[in-house]
Amino acid sequence: MNILIMTYSLLALLLPPALRTPVPQEALASSQLDVSVIEGSNNYLKAVLAGDVPRIVSMYREDAIVMPQGSTSLRGKAAIEQFYRGMCGGPAKITAFTFDHFEARVTGDSAYDVGTYKMTMAAGPGRSMTDVGKYNVILKRAGSDWKIAYLIFNSDLPPHSQTVSK
Repeated sequence: MNILIMTYSLLALLLPPALRTPVPQEALASSQLDVSVIEGSNNYLKAVLAGDVPRIVSMYREDAIVMPQGSTSLRGKAAIEQFYRGMCGGPAKITAFTFDHFEARVTGDSAYDVGTYKMTMAAGPGRSMTDVGKYNVILKRAGSDWKIAYLIFNSDLPPHSQTVSK
């Protein structure tokens, strides 16, 4: 799996709003962010950084669809799990992620989050790669939990332009 696809794959893991790093309360008060959509982010981040594929996949609905840039849509948990196994088993490892939430809202049993990301990955000894882009995630309530139903993300960088630095 090439580094670009792995980068986008890793991004998919980090985008779901119910699974990301919490937004400070002062930011929530003056924005269009719903706290219930942002909760649970530390667990998701830890799972991604640890390469814990079963934990990551458990955050998706059975019928979820992931639409990564440069790849066909992934339909269902089996395809999503295979995607993440390839990504987490590859040579590149995520070392840092940040998100900027533009809007995150709950409407009944559905929620969405739209924003941008910045991700840094270790690409070998003494080498790293940084990618920036945008995402849109739709979640649906499953009992008392939020599960990812749809995720689309893409890089702001042109294909093959992610720079590996020493």
